Amino acid sequence: MLSRNALIVLAAALLAALGWFALQGSEAPDGPLLSGGTSATDAADVGEPDLQELGVDEARVAAGGVPRPEASDAPAAPAAHGGLLTGVVLSATSGAPLAGARVVVTRRVHSEFRIPDMNEREAREEVTEGTTDGTGRFELPVPTAVPLDLEARAAGHALARRSHVFAGEDLVLQLAEAAILEGTLTRATDGAPVEGALILGRDDRRLELCRARTGLAGEFLFEDLPPGLVTLQITPKNAAVPPDQRVELRSGVRTRVDLALDPGVRIHGVVTDASGSPIPGAEVGLGGSFKRSGTTNLEGEYELVGVGGVRRRDLTDLRARAEGYGGERAKLPFSELSADTRVDFVLRAGRVATGRVVDPEGAPLEGVYVAGSGTKKAEGVSRTDWVSAVTGADGRFALTSLHPLVDHQLFLKQDGRGTRVYDFPPDEAERERVDLGDLVLHPGGRIEGTLTTASGVPIPEHSVKLRGSNGDLGRFRPDGEGIPNTWVTNVRESRTDADGRFHFDDVPGGTMKVTAAVRGQPSANDEQTVELAEGQRVDGVTLRLELGIPIAGVVLTPDRSPATGVFVQVAGGPDAPRIRARSGADGRFELLGVTEAMGEVELFTIVASYNWYHPDARLGASPTARARVGDSDVELVLQALVSLTGRVEDSAGAPVAGAQVLAYRTGAPQLKDNALMAARTDEAGAFRLELPEQGEVDLVAKFPNPPDAPAATPEGAPDLAVLEFVASDAEGVVLRFER
Repeated sequence: MLSRNALIVLAAALLAALGWFALQGSEAPDGPLLSGGTSATDAADVGEPDLQELGVDEARVAAGGVPRPEASDAPAAPAAHGGLLTGVVLSATSGAPLAGARVVVTRRVHSEFRIPDMNEREAREEVTEGTTDGTGRFELPVPTAVPLDLEARAAGHALARRSHVFAGEDLVLQLAEAAILEGTLTRATDGAPVEGALILGRDDRRLELCRARTGLAGEFLFEDLPPGLVTLQITPKNAAVPPDQRVELRSGVRTRVDLALDPGVRIHGVVTDASGSPIPGAEVGLGGSFKRSGTTNLEGEYELVGVGGVRRRDLTDLRARAEGYGGERAKLPFSELSADTRVDFVLRAGRVATGRVVDPEGAPLEGVYVAGSGTKKAEGVSRTDWVSAVTGADGRFALTSLHPLVDHQLFLKQDGRGTRVYDFPPDEAERERVDLGDLVLHPGGRIEGTLTTASGVPIPEHSVKLRGSNGDLGRFRPDGEGIPNTWVTNVRESRTDADGRFHFDDVPGGTMKVTAAVRGQPSANDEQTVELAEGQRVDGVTLRLELGIPIAGVVLTPDRSPATGVFVQVAGGPDAPRIRARSGADGRFELLGVTEAMGEVELFTIVASYNWYHPDARLGASPTARARVGDSDVELVLQALVSLTGRVEDSAGAPVAGAQVLAYRTGAPQLKDNALMAARTDEAGAFRLELPEQGEVDLVAKFPNPPDAPAATPEGAPDLAVLEFVASDAEGVVLRFER
């Protein structure tokens, strides 16, 4: 009996032959478009995963793209080649094999770990490359059990990318007719071109598709993009960063994106140490990735121009760092951003951690990646620390900028050896220097297995997580509690290949849990515990999931155009699982996680993401819709917003500033999660609510708490002010507290 891979190859060959002889010159059909896929919102700029992945249809997402390979200073060397990655490259238009197509295989150096530092998280290196033969086939030597990314290019075609593939797979890549994306950036004030702005395009799985800088005329051009959704992140040098632009590309179609950028504001200030002395050479920038940054002069002064932008909260996350000091952040609300804003930073001297990394025989290990990691809220500020270094020829390292208010873990990683983590000693906060001595890296172990349905059908492209760390994690605090918030170092995530197989390499000895789940469906999960010795290989781990049948539909704008990037959610109480999906190309979505036992469920839309990409749209939620498992024609139409205005008064008629006003559908339970919209009153007690055209709403006003009061309403405060059956476009509504 032929294997599955053999059948795939045979089918590809037949398709190629038929296409070559019978389909030449035929009209190219539209390329396939993604629908209802997983969306991972990148939270690198806030330093920790504040925004969760909201997509749920992981098992149905087609293989996606990978970032363009770029030079990296990452020290890790490629793992030894021990397997083969094979496949065939075909024209999606004719079905013919593409001879001479260039195939490049890369990998993320820190794959499977969600490192807070974006630059280090996305560090890449090329593994190998080659060209297809006369039959369109390629065969490349690659390391085994290592997640790889592949890119194929051929003249006249869009590039094709596949992420998270493994040695042993036999791939079929169809290169569509290329989509073309072009545009121009200008300044809104005078129309002058914006030169040197970075244009970064990502696909619907947040993986990089294209990268370039605008030319002298502010122009950019990409000529070989695949069809589908692309999100453009634009970072100019001297203008405000605009909202991300979400664009749908089609094969053979030229799409333009022309933007006039706001000039933004100037932020400046001084960076000093605790004694007030200036710190020259400190870096001040925006977000955890410091994507817009400047350096302080000899007097510790810095200046950033063109800061700000429409509805970009992360642009007010200003950070400062310097060698030998712990980093700091300042979060400014937009109301405080004037045309000339001053923000000063005081940096504390950093804690220093030293040590030496050796092999089991005591020989020093050069090129080991070492990082100090920690997340902690102190003095009202949440900090995520990630300070890294590389061991020298003597195996020694020094981390010199660890924040003194954060509790740390030590992270050690080198290809071929088990990744290890150690909690810092419990008295870390009392030390200026911490010497961790000799640290041994053992040969890495491996855990492999398969993910299938209950009936044994392989589940491809699904998330599998490995939780756990080396058994001597608490070596430096044998009697103390472990460090909290260790999601960065103790959780690894991979994806299954086309045959449902998963692989975790360079695993240390210890107790490991391998898990898989269906988001939003608590009953659909499986877990296996593996006791792994140093350097041991364990295969045959089997996880089983029941995926269920999705609810499918489409989200539309009021003019019935597709609404992409809108979250669709199943309504439920506070204890119900959150079942969500995000509309993809053509507005299509798929909800996975609803069961037969749940019967008919209510669906509603969350449109913040749509308005984020279309700031002038002013669209509100759609009317709710009811659906059951298996329904495939659900339609949700967003509504234009209307404004409801009014004011809040106390019993004497005086304005109440800072009161929260919430609007509910008339008759709906007045729970916070059910609110259509919320706003706070200004100094004159006035408020404005942007609401869908619902007809009538109920309004509830909550009296503001004193600044230091707990969240609950204090004793003696006025009752809620409630006004029912209010027209959603009413003006001058008055809510009054009776006492």
